[in-house]
Order: sequence, then structure tokens, then C-alpha cells
Amino acid sequence: MSGQVSIKPYPKSKAGRRSVPIPPFAVQALNEHESVYRTDGQLLVFTTGTGEAIRRGTFRSRVWKPSLQRAALPAAWRFHDLRHPYATWLVSDGVPINDVAKVMGHEQTSTTLNRYTHSTAERDRPVLKSFAAFSLPPGND
Repeated sequence: MSGQVSIKPYPKSKAGRRSVPIPPFAVQALNEHESVYRTDGQLLVFTTGTGEAIRRGTFRSRVWKPSLQRAALPAAWRFHDLRHPYATWLVSDGVPINDVAKVMGHEQTSTTLNRYTHSTAERDRPVLKSFAAFSLPPGND
């Protein structure tokens, strides 16, 4: 129903129940946010001025779209689309695919690889680096 906010007590799959590591700067920002906007133990981190859940449309129009404009990103991007560069970044940075899939909440690594990771502009660098130590034996003209 439009205009309703529902909080599901469970994720889409068993793999969706997980801990997600966040960097210290994000923990600090969340702690500062909580000290300013007391949540009184609610499960919600970001709320309206009256303490209710923020509706998707409100978030999109007031927060997401202006953020995309400031970052000069396409207006068609959805918040969920951030999962793609996140997965690509982790894999490109050498995080094992099993770990990336677990953090993403995927039961199958194939979901992570086939749907969420993408080739990057830096893709040639590790390939060329692997050949750096390779040479042909002398006399093979």
C-alpha cells in the first residue's frame, strides 16, 4: 500500500541474516548522529522529525536525488544500485569472493559475481602485473 512503511522481521533469505562490517569513521558518524537524534532504542537509525520511518519517496526526493546531483551522477540511479560498485570494489581490492558474498547477503557466490561485480577501468593493471615477472628463455626468436 502506498504511503505505508513496513519493517520486515526477516531478510529475503537465510544468507540475509548477517553482520556487515563498517569502517571506524562510519561508526563515529553513527554515534554522533545518535547523540543528536536520540532514537530511544528504536531499530530505525534515520527517522522523520516525529520519530517515524522515512518513506522511500521522501528519502528519494529530499536526500537521494540532491545527492546524485551534487555528485554529478545519473538521476536514474537507485539507492540499491550502490551494491554494484561496493561488490566490485571489494573484489577488485582482493577480498575473497566467499567473503564478499557473505557480506552482501548472497547464498551463492555466482550471484555476487554475475550480477553485482563489474569490470573496472583498472582491469588491465593486475593482468599486466602478472606478466611482469614472465620472460621467454634466451634463444627463442
